[in-house]
Amino acid sequence: MKDNSQTAQYCAKEYLFDLNSTAAENGFKADERWEVHMSTGDEKKAIEKQYYPTVVSAIMPDLLSATFRLVKALLKQPVKEQAASPECLYLVAYSAGRIRR
Repeated sequence: MKDNSQTAQYCAKEYLFDLNSTAAENGFKADERWEVHMSTGDEKKAIEKQYYPTVVSAIMPDLLSATFRLVKALLKQPVKEQAASPECLYLVAYSAGRIRR
């Protein structure tokens, strides 16, 4: 039996909790939404440089794709089939309307 902290469903719920907490802390409006991506280290750095706030989670490679699909489903967003490349290690979320100045 797998440890609960290692399941994709647990990771997705924990990530969604972080998204909701960050949205509340930063005064997100009802019409603002998160853009969620599977990212490499370089992509993560570029997104963090361009947007604030960002929510980043390092997820085990064998759980990343399933966790990504679950997070998108929980956010009620369509899932574009994005194959997780071996370099992808992170789930990164940002709001496109919140550009760093």
